[in-house]
Amino acid sequence: MRSQFLRGNVFVGNLPPGFSDERLAEAFDPFGIVLSASIARDPTSGKALRYGFVDIATERAAQHAVASMNGVAIDGHTLDVKISEHKPGVKRSPRARPPLRRAPLRPREEASEHQPGADQERAPGPARRATGFVVERRPLPRRF
Repeated sequence: MRSQFLRGNVFVGNLPPGFSDERLAEAFDPFGIVLSASIARDPTSGKALRYGFVDIATERAAQHAVASMNGVAIDGHTLDVKISEHKPGVKRSPRARPPLRRAPLRPREEASEHQPGADQERAPGPARRATGFVVERRPLPRRF
């Protein structure tokens, strides 16, 4: 999970293909305590993309890492390293998710002769939605 305050959050671009989260953490370990390191993945295929984020404990350590690692070649690929920018007040869009499937609405049942209160008229209103789960009720075991 990424840091909430983004103080030591570093963006790392142009990573070599097949680069792992562990290798990314090891590359930034000399600059300070690495809280997390993750490579972005394609949500549909799960394939690793060529950029990632590293959370370093302090902003000062993150700036030192950017100054030292920007332009460094790893496995023939020159890294693009910079402080991750998150503009305040701009809401990020959530990851692409399939639309929620809702249970279809059931039509209102009309009062019949064998239902209690059938002689009373019901107030018109929206139909109740079907629940997506059933609660199973069981008695609690008795303890002596």
